[in-house]
Parts: sequence; C-alpha cells; structure tokens
Amino acid sequence: MTEQIKSQEWKKFILPAIILAAIFILMEIVPSFVSMNKHEYGGKAIEKAVAEQRAMDFAKEQTGLQISSAKVVHQSNKLVTGYIAKEKLQESFEKKYDSQFPTDTFQVNVNFADKMGHGFVYIHMYNEKIVGWNFSVIPVNKLGLDEQMEAIQRFLLGGQFNGTALNDEKFYNNGEWTAYPNGYSIGEAKLKLTARAESINGQDVITNYKPEFIVPDDYKDYVKEQDTLAGWLTGVGYVLTSILLGILAIIYAILYRKHTSFKYGIVLTLFFFICYLIMNLSVMDGLIASQGEEPMQEGMILFTQIMTVILAIPLAASVYISIVAGDGLWKAQGRNLWPRLREPGYGNYVWRSMGLSYLFAIILLGLQPILFFILEKLIGTWGASDVTMSPYNISVLWLMPVLAWAAAIMEEAVFRFFGIGLFRKWFRHTFAAAIFPTLFWALGHVLYPFYPSTTRLFELMIIGLLFSFIFVRYGFITAMFTHAIFNSVAVGTSMIMVGTATDIVSAVFFILLPILIAFVLKIWSNKKGTNPPITTDRPLEQQ
Repeated sequence: MTEQIKSQEWKKFILPAIILAAIFILMEIVPSFVSMNKHEYGGKAIEKAVAEQRAMDFAKEQTGLQISSAKVVHQSNKLVTGYIAKEKLQESFEKKYDSQFPTDTFQVNVNFADKMGHGFVYIHMYNEKIVGWNFSVIPVNKLGLDEQMEAIQRFLLGGQFNGTALNDEKFYNNGEWTAYPNGYSIGEAKLKLTARAESINGQDVITNYKPEFIVPDDYKDYVKEQDTLAGWLTGVGYVLTSILLGILAIIYAILYRKHTSFKYGIVLTLFFFICYLIMNLSVMDGLIASQGEEPMQEGMILFTQIMTVILAIPLAASVYISIVAGDGLWKAQGRNLWPRLREPGYGNYVWRSMGLSYLFAIILLGLQPILFFILEKLIGTWGASDVTMSPYNISVLWLMPVLAWAAAIMEEAVFRFFGIGLFRKWFRHTFAAAIFPTLFWALGHVLYPFYPSTTRLFELMIIGLLFSFIFVRYGFITAMFTHAIFNSVAVGTSMIMVGTATDIVSAVFFILLPILIAFVLKIWSNKKGTNPPITTDRPLEQQ
C-alpha cells in the first residue's frame, strides 16, 4: 500500500513559502533586474556571430593573413572578478574601466589559413570593441629592441594612453614588453600592459596587446590555497566517498534483494543518463575557455567527448544500483519511500508530492540568499566567475536545465535514498543517518568559485539536511521534484537574463515539468484503477 500524503498537508508550508518567496524576489531577482537596467548596455551581450566576424576582420587586417576558422567562447578573469567582488568595487570598476578593460570578454580563437599560425582576439561583450589580442604567426621576423619599443610606444601613445607615463618594466625572453601605466588601478590591483611587436611580410605589426589588472600577491596566494583545499575536500570527501557508496550499494542491493526488485529505477536511470550526456557534451566551450590561450586540439576535444560518454556509464550504474539498494534498505526497515506505478493510491501520492515540492523549493530558494548573507557577515564570503558553467559557453542553451534534473536525480538517489537508508541501518537514528550523506554531498560543491572554499559546505549542510527531512518525511519523489525545481529556477534565472525567447520558454518549461509529469502519472493511475478514492489520509511516518 502506498503511504499517502495528507490532502491538506500543503497548508503547513504556505505561509513560510510566501515569506521566503518575497525574500528570494527582493534579494535575488530584484537586484539582478536593477543591475541590468543600470548597465550601460542594458546587460545584453552582442551575438557570438557578431564577435566572430569582428575578430576575423581584425585578425586579417592586423596580420594581412587569411583566416581559415574561428571559435567564440566566453572568457573571464576569475582572479580579478573575485577581487573586485571581495572589495565591493563592482560599481566603481564598471564606471571607470569596464568599457576599455572588461573582466569578461568573448575570446575568439582564430586559425590562419595555410597553417600560418593561430591567435586570440578579445571582444568586449557589449560594445564590440577589440580590447586585446595575441597572434602566433609563422611568417614573422623578430624586431630589434629599439624597433620594438618604438613600434609599441607609437601604438600605445597614439591611442588611449596618449599622455600617460608608461613606466617600462622589462623585456621578457620572448620579446614581450610590459608597463604599468600611472593612474590605472582598482583597489590595490594595478593595470598591466603586455605588448609585442614583430615584422610580418615586411610590415611592423603589434602581434600582442593584453591589458590586464594584476591583483595583489596576497590575494592571489589566498585563492590558490583555497582552490587547493577545495580540490582535496572534493577528491577525498566527495569522489572517494561516492566510489565507496557505489561499492556498498552493490553489496546491499544483493543482500536486500528480497525486499526490492532489480527492475526498479531503470526508466529514471535512463533519463539521468540522457540528461548527463546532454549536460556535459554541451559545456565543451567552457572547457575550451578554461584552457585560456592553450588551444584544445580537435583530437583532444574528441577524446574528452568520448571520455564523457564512457564516464556516464558508471555514473548511471551508480544511480541505478543506489535506487535498488536504497529501496531494499528502506523496505526492510518498514518504509516505502518510493511507491511504484501499480501500487494503490500512487497517482494521488505523486500529485500531492508535486504540490509540496513547489512550496519546498520556494522555501529553499528564499533561504539560500539568507544563508549567503549570514556567511558574508561571518566569514566574508564572496564569489568569482566560472567560465566552465557560463550560460554563454553552453552550446545549446535551451537544454541547460537538464543540468538541474541530472543533478537532482543522481544526488537524491545516491546520497538521500541509499545514503540515508544505509546510515540509518547502521546508526538506528534518522537524523544521525542524514549527517554523513549530507556532508559528502556538500563536499561535492566546494569547487564552486566561492571563497572561503568552505562557504558552500556550510550553506549546503543546512540545505542538505532540509532535503533530507523532505525525503524522509514525504518520500523520494517529493525530494527529487523539490531538488529539480530548486535547480531549475537557479539555472532558469540565468537563462532568462541572457537568453533568447526560446531559452526563456525552455526555462519555464523545465521549471513546470513536475506538474506535467505528475498530471500524466495521475491520469495513468486513474485509468489503471490503481488510484482509488482515499478514505484515510495516512501520512508518511516520521521515524
């Protein structure tokens, strides 16, 4: 018999949902729209095709060489964006420097025809300006020191640095010239100019020009230390424990096979597998951007794609075996936390789960900015940019919400359905059983660019324990729907901010998808006669 959710259960959560919805809107949505409206260019980036053509025309004009191909990715200076956020200098930076020296650009990787070399052109994402470039060209001749200096200074002083003291520093071994122009700083970060002049087909050409703010050494060292710490926490606390949980899931699926069926979870696992592949194959541009000016060869890109597909197989297997083992563990403990299609009352259970899920997701969405606000006050939390997950680096942006569903399915199956079931079997106490899986899950998010690196650990321990409560009290479907809606809103918000009409429609569709799923399953249950009128409202027991 399906454990039912009371028909009026939603009434308990409507008031906190309304309050926290207002907080989410005031702390997240409103500031985003205000920022867009205050933005000099309305916060709307130029089309990638425009950036590509602009870069190709420039590269051809600058070098006199033909272009064979070009690739556009979103690039961002993580160190500078983080430093500006930490010191709360965003508004000052935008007013003084963003139009000339933006932290975020479209990086266009160009290849010259006839294997004459390659290069990188940086385009302002909003005003189309060429803000930097670096060409590695084969038919090039080195200029003498005096000739280089004359060409570079003629270029710089003939442009925006006219009348500025450039303060020569040194020549590097590769002939690059650097300078720190007076009067260009933000906080303790100073503007550094890098330039190189060479001769191409008898013409003196500026083959490299890169303006970049250099953050203080102590900030750079701190970020490096925190990134190292995050790597260790993720490797040991998340990856290793995930492998161990996978092994234990196989063992417990076998031990508790009489309480479950190996037919369970196949459809959901296939759905996860498809979502995971779409998600990871769509972020290749982010991986290319993360390499900076170390271009990924086509062979390496293909290898990465193949490895993504191969890796998806054991991950999907982990989801499947966690479902089977978790189902067996919970049923052996007297709980049916994932009712099945043919069980009486299934349709009503799913429908009520869906309704509760939207309330829970709203509550968690409102709680999250409160937690970040508290952490900012207590430990000085700040965030930096991450090109690997930038919406501009998603090849098919309207499919980005599958990320939300892939994460929700895997994490609820592995860390809640199996993880809590396993530790409850060991500890005989539900709350204690939720601690360790929640910790392992939270450690899987510390590589996100928030500092200190423990920021997301603190935040997600609270969020994760609330997910655990939802799961234990209302079942797997409720927890999975809540997680998917929570993630979909987060992903969908960025899509609405930067995407097209198609992207916005997709974002809304995936946010509302649980309604469609629950409606279809309820109708199916009614037609099969497995959803009779409920005479008693017996809630899932809280143990």
